[in-house]
Amino acid sequence: MDDKQLMIAHEKVVEKSQKNVTKVPAAEKITAEDGKRLHAFTALPSSSLTILGPRRAPAVKPPVGNNDNSIQIFTSNGFKSLRNDEYINSLRTLKPDIAIPMADINYGAERTPQAKSVRRMCERTEEWMGELYRSVELDELRSSSTSIFAPVLPAPYPMQWEYLTSLSGDLLDKVSGLAIYDADILPDLTNHPTLTPLPRLSLDSPSDPHEILRQISLGIDTFTLPFINATSDAGIAMTFTFPAPDPTTSTDSTSPLPLGTDLALPENMVSLHPLAEGCSCYACTQHHRAYLNHLLNAKEMLAWVLLQIHNHHVVAEFFAGVRASLAEGAAQFEEDRRAFSRAYEVDMPAGMGTRPRARGYHFKAEFGDGKRNAPAWGHLEVQGQGAEQRAEGEGLQGGVEETPVVPDVDAAVFVREGFADIDINKVA
Repeated sequence: MDDKQLMIAHEKVVEKSQKNVTKVPAAEKITAEDGKRLHAFTALPSSSLTILGPRRAPAVKPPVGNNDNSIQIFTSNGFKSLRNDEYINSLRTLKPDIAIPMADINYGAERTPQAKSVRRMCERTEEWMGELYRSVELDELRSSSTSIFAPVLPAPYPMQWEYLTSLSGDLLDKVSGLAIYDADILPDLTNHPTLTPLPRLSLDSPSDPHEILRQISLGIDTFTLPFINATSDAGIAMTFTFPAPDPTTSTDSTSPLPLGTDLALPENMVSLHPLAEGCSCYACTQHHRAYLNHLLNAKEMLAWVLLQIHNHHVVAEFFAGVRASLAEGAAQFEEDRRAFSRAYEVDMPAGMGTRPRARGYHFKAEFGDGKRNAPAWGHLEVQGQGAEQRAEGEGLQGGVEETPVVPDVDAAVFVREGFADIDINKVA
């Protein structure tokens, strides 16, 4: 992992135009001296690498599937069909450092797709890769400094053998790397020697550091890590390091260490300790657990900002340790990986804090789904006794008879003299 890389989904920079279908997205109109509009649009320096893919990681499940000509993307205004020629034109215009071509991926599938669907996935992806190969010249890629990372599909190896053979042969000269949607396919890539030296980007997003280490062992070079965001949203401060600490220095060597600490727990209300002992990030050097606990309970956005700063720092240090271990050889890395597995718990803590409000780009509501966000207001409850108190109040009111209000004059007087009218003569 490099903290100077940023992956951006194409669906984030386009809109589903309701009125003008020829509307050009703002990212494709912005002025850039070097032509790299994606850098200019995101205000990234030229030293940072941009990775452009069709969809977010993780992607929101579309209401309909892909077809032979397009895939479904989730824009700021709803779902939209994206054709391969449109995406290729966007790659030309935005000029990312790394471009991930379109692939026929079935996001959000609840069951294993049938063999016919998998075969169609491979055929469509191979056809779209061929269209990209024919549309973009090699000199154009070199002049724009754009590297193509070809998708490797989440399909059994025999089903995509023909596609991988095409990548390793006819399409190889314009392919600079591989975008892996299923890390378990990596051992089979040894059957294609020309693909072996290519760098590998994992779109099979790990859910914890144990899975990161497993994928590195399989041959992954760089990652997309949405679990950092999910961990921060849950109010968890990561506490793991790589290599793992020496068990002899631990206070309790018989039980594994937690991967993180839940800052929303009551025990952190008065704790003046940093989020993680020995951490040098801004959040740990300037604040303490009690402050983060207060921010989380108050639902202040600063809480999740500070957690993001801390957790990104922990992951960056984690990868620095991985690189140092790999520099000493594969055997040393495997030994450190086993030690890490023994030292730490398997899963990240669930987190008891309230998450930030879910936004439209986080999910697509399905029929019958409940509300994702808890209501901000409700009945005043005092330790769960609000319902009983309301019932008692209603009972007391039921036993009291109110004195009826008797009018001073008849309604005919109001009809004759008017209601709330002022007689100036009488006032004078």
